Amino acid sequence: MLYGEQTRLAVKNFGEGRCNPKIVRSYAEVKKAAILALQRTEGYYSPEVYEGLVEAVNEIIGGKWDNEFVVPLAQGGAGTSLHMNVNEVVAKRAMEIVKEKYGNDVVIHPLDDVNRYQSTNDTFPTAITIAVLRDLFEVERQTIALQAALVEKEKIYSTQLIMGRTELQDALPMMLGQVFGAWAGMFERDRWRLHKIKERLRLISLGGTALGTGFPAPQGYVFAVEQALREVTALPLSRSQNLCDAVAHHDDWSEVASGYVLLAKNLEKLAGDFLLYTSSLCKEMAHPELQYGSTIMAQKVNPVLLEWVKGMVLRVTHLGRLVEDYHVEGNLQLNAFVPFMADALLEMADLLGRSLNGMLRFLEEVKINTEVISEHLDHSRAVLNLLLPVLGYSKTKELVQRIPSLQNLAELREWLRQEGVPQEVVENLTPDGLTRFIKRVDRRML
Repeated sequence: MLYGEQTRLAVKNFGEGRCNPKIVRSYAEVKKAAILALQRTEGYYSPEVYEGLVEAVNEIIGGKWDNEFVVPLAQGGAGTSLHMNVNEVVAKRAMEIVKEKYGNDVVIHPLDDVNRYQSTNDTFPTAITIAVLRDLFEVERQTIALQAALVEKEKIYSTQLIMGRTELQDALPMMLGQVFGAWAGMFERDRWRLHKIKERLRLISLGGTALGTGFPAPQGYVFAVEQALREVTALPLSRSQNLCDAVAHHDDWSEVASGYVLLAKNLEKLAGDFLLYTSSLCKEMAHPELQYGSTIMAQKVNPVLLEWVKGMVLRVTHLGRLVEDYHVEGNLQLNAFVPFMADALLEMADLLGRSLNGMLRFLEEVKINTEVISEHLDHSRAVLNLLLPVLGYSKTKELVQRIPSLQNLAELREWLRQEGVPQEVVENLTPDGLTRFIKRVDRRML
């Protein structure tokens, strides 16, 4: 056991759990940056202690001691308990390494040595920012992949007609490619939103210590630790120019949550549309049979992927509201609820990642029922809207109200001829004529 008394007290208060390994890794990276900065600016550690500390944090970064981080992320005290957990593990493991390598019994203090010039209030939010930024990069990548998959479908079905619908009623024919292209537009906006959010998220409070005043850290250390953290993480992190603000406020995390919620809502919309298209009521698409749909109805295929996505993104939406609520609960110069914000943001990213992968799998497996699509087009009166530019709204509406039950487009054309609609107009009555801009209409055709 590497952790010490303060960690045991925290477990007694909050219960034993497992801190998210992403936060453990990022906190160890913050500690490594501080150790490097201290050595570069002050030569603070003896060579063997410095070696032991660097090796200890590297082991934690690599995940070797994840089981030693037993304080759950959701905790009181603004993250001090987890911070002490990290300090104690680093100190104890570094002493073991020095003993193993050099046979020296050294004392490395969790606070005086591992925590020099640091506070929970600047190191913990910095660790959270690192973990959330990495998640944001990944969610952005998956969003781009979904957009690309939808664009590919747009190309494949660029000439496939389908009935477009508004308010669940037949409206106008359109290309199925246009349907996929419209969906792709939602996620194009999502990817750019997430990209822009990264610029604000990358600002860190490290070096601000307890309040953002920097006391008692020397200026040389503050500049050095920022540079070292960029080296350690390979992320485009930058120290905030207003450290008091960076320590006290976390609306940038709320902005991340808002971006995630918008993405979740777009996934919910997409899943809902596919649920309609694949339903027994429409049947223009077919959900793949990935598992038994029922224990009693052998023919039933359940839309499991779409339901799974929808269920997860609904949770994302509610977690986003929690992040916003935790943000405004901060008082004066510190927000004590940053651990809860971190917990929610990490879960949101995980749910979104799985949702995006689920939707990508659905797009790979979904079947387009072209025969059903054609049948619906053939039997829809919406094709009569092509007459609007020539006959006007009133005459077209009159025809719609008098049209008998017809089986297909050929029968519709014949009926229109009998109603006295000019041959030139009837011949142009094709569904694909409604899927693009039209040329100027000469009403003298009548």
